[in-house]
Amino acid sequence: MNRSCRILPVFYLLCFAQEDPAILAPPRGVAFPGGEVRVIVRADGKTQLKLDGKPVSAETPAEGVLTAALQLAPGAHEISYGAETVRVFAGPGPGAEFKPFRPHPPVANCTTCHAVKNGIWTFQRASLATVCSQCHAKDKFPAKHTHEMGILADCQICHDPHGSTAAAHMRKEKEAACKQCHN
Repeated sequence: MNRSCRILPVFYLLCFAQEDPAILAPPRGVAFPGGEVRVIVRADGKTQLKLDGKPVSAETPAEGVLTAALQLAPGAHEISYGAETVRVFAGPGPGAEFKPFRPHPPVANCTTCHAVKNGIWTFQRASLATVCSQCHAKDKFPAKHTHEMGILADCQICHDPHGSTAAAHMRKEKEAACKQCHN
């Protein structure tokens, strides 16, 4: 992962991660009851999105981002971008290898959370917590978390905002999530 840094007014040094290309959604090993799958890729602009080894068309809402809505026939499929491959299943009877996908509602409309600013695909607001609290009530936050929302401002450290197989879209078990900051 590379970092680019900018000095902002009020003398803050802000560093943005410039990460390698990756498939952000869907996660690996998920099953979809129907055949429609929403794909989100952090793109490098040089690589083609593929389904089962064949190129598929994708939209570019901003530089560095690809999205596609794929209609999958029943069965197992591979979605690939560069060296990364994600196996998914569409239809009934996925077997033990695949877990049911739980979508996060805003994924249907990327602009619920994201916007293009200065030609860069980013979050609508400076704080991710501010973006998340557009839908998630701040007053209910302390009941589930041991910190206030201001301390845990980067929600996606623990939660997958594009959907997952876990309850509350957790990326890790609660203990492992807490140990990212606490020993």
